[in-house]
Amino acid sequence: MKKAIRFSIAVCLFSWAMAVVAHWGFGMGADTPVGLRVFSIIYMFFPMITALVLQAIDKEKFNHTGLVNFNIKWSWLVAWLLPVVMVLLCILVNGLMPGVELKYSAEQLITQYHVPEDQQDLVREQLARFPAIVMMGLTLVSGLTMGVSVNAVAAFGEEYGWRNYLVGALREVKFWKAALFIGVVWGIWHFPLILMGHNYPNEPQWGVLLMVVFCVLASVLELYFVLKTKSMIVAAMMHGTINAVAGMTIYYTLGGNDFLNGMAGLSGFIVMAVAIGCLWGYDCYIAKDHIFSQTLGASLDR
Repeated sequence: MKKAIRFSIAVCLFSWAMAVVAHWGFGMGADTPVGLRVFSIIYMFFPMITALVLQAIDKEKFNHTGLVNFNIKWSWLVAWLLPVVMVLLCILVNGLMPGVELKYSAEQLITQYHVPEDQQDLVREQLARFPAIVMMGLTLVSGLTMGVSVNAVAAFGEEYGWRNYLVGALREVKFWKAALFIGVVWGIWHFPLILMGHNYPNEPQWGVLLMVVFCVLASVLELYFVLKTKSMIVAAMMHGTINAVAGMTIYYTLGGNDFLNGMAGLSGFIVMAVAIGCLWGYDCYIAKDHIFSQTLGASLDR
């Protein structure tokens, strides 16, 4: 546990320091929408950098956990498609929230990203060119493709720290405690990005808490598949796909706010909780791997 705590403190201090420099110093431009997007991608590699430095200090091999591998199983397909299923369900759940209606329009996008008034008609015109079902199909195909390619590469930078280094450091810890620990650290690590306007642009202060909840739920899902496949690559793929498809919720809902909307709001939390329940039932009563009730080491060694 000491090793996990050391990494958690180191990655947060290093990443937060870099965020301060990027946002407030040396004119790096992270205080602009485009600059924030670029910096958020760079930020994703800080957990891997931190882990590699600590491994060098401890004289550990690059793949000392054995989790950096392409141990492809059917579970990879489930992990790849699950984000799509969750996002589609999230849209439906979002439509049940107070003040929210299911509607295909550009208005939510315009509101969410504060599109300048002189560009709003152009956004509406471009979205109107694609019928709702066509836009959904294009978004899903693009998201699934990006999820296993470009996005997965960026997500690997995070997952090498969260679902590789920390999994190795928490081998003696049981699943739920490990998932909670990793999720909380993962959420706290996001604080600078959230305060800069990432994910919750209209509620950045409350967003730091919402992000912790999101990360804890996502941590349970990703950790399960890592232990199921004995590969952290599946987490990078799943993470990358979530990032690629989660934004499509803004095209099909109107109204609501950062607390309710999307995968990072209450709608997404409900859907992820249901997904966790389904995986738990499958693990306990069908697969009988008992991943949820064992230590991480026991699952990896089975």
